[in-house]
Amino acid sequence: MIKTIIFYMLCAFSVNSFAAVDYFYIKDTGSEKVKVKISDLETLRSKSVKTETIYTGEEIFTGVLIKEIFKKYKIKGNYVRAFAWDDYSYSVSVDELEKCDVILAYKQSGEYMKIENHGPFAIIYPKGVCPELNTLDINAKTVMQVKLLEVRENE
Repeated sequence: MIKTIIFYMLCAFSVNSFAAVDYFYIKDTGSEKVKVKISDLETLRSKSVKTETIYTGEEIFTGVLIKEIFKKYKIKGNYVRAFAWDDYSYSVSVDELEKCDVILAYKQSGEYMKIENHGPFAIIYPKGVCPELNTLDINAKTVMQVKLLEVRENE
């Protein structure tokens, strides 16, 4: 009985510890990690895209172009490795992110994304902007629950 109570208390604590997550970190080679909050992103020009992901049907995602985030925080490099809260990670070239108008979304269908619903941030590729990318590529590059964007010179 005691073990069961402790188990449920630990589960409740771990869920609540993520409930208030409204930030991610960004870092490039040779610099310290910078904590970026949703309120920081909302000072930048937002962009909405209607697309679908492996996790959702067709929805409208709102966020900021990743190239605008790099510009604001003076981030330089050739590759981005995006890390999720569940430790999934994927690397993609900065050139591709810029060419394909990829956003870091913080809203899905007008609502702030919560960690239990793929948020609070997700890398979203707009449908049809880069037709040379197949669905499997985009599925792998669509990192949900982003906690860190690490920009490097080499992959």
